[in-house]
Amino acid sequence: MQWIRAVKAGHPEAYKFLVQRYQSMVYHVCLKMTADSVSAKDLSQDIFLKAYSALPAFREESSFSTWLYQIAVRKCLDWKRAHQREQAQRTMGEVNENDWVTAETPEKIVLSEETNSRIRQIVDELQEPYKSAVQMYYFEQCSYQEIAKRRGITAKTVESQLYRARQMMRQKGEELR
Repeated sequence: MQWIRAVKAGHPEAYKFLVQRYQSMVYHVCLKMTADSVSAKDLSQDIFLKAYSALPAFREESSFSTWLYQIAVRKCLDWKRAHQREQAQRTMGEVNENDWVTAETPEKIVLSEETNSRIRQIVDELQEPYKSAVQMYYFEQCSYQEIAKRRGITAKTVESQLYRARQMMRQKGEELR
């Protein structure tokens, strides 16, 4: 893409064209993952700053939109983890005696976090197009039709990619045990 090459060649003003072209996509990814328009706007700005600083490392092996989408998803997942920690810390002072009976034990929480971390690691190791299909379906809760539309493929192809991705993830999960 000419704008990417222009930015890499030392013309940072060309980046505004990339922002204009992809800001709607990035904002909607953020909005879907955060369910908060203010946070989505803030995250969108952070994502474009991150993409700008990482642009020299962009090898153009995938489309710019795919690369940017992955940055957006990772940034939103980081935001969600931090947001959940903040909420947990706020509610720690609001726990009553009855909550201790049904509260998860520290062991369960640690095991759950370890499992989530392993799943994210396995997803990150998937090759395209399986990786983005999994991220869109599971992390963004997109339907087959939404994924197909955004990626310019059929819903049946999305279904096949998710099926194969689950098989690969299962196999990788067994290897980690």
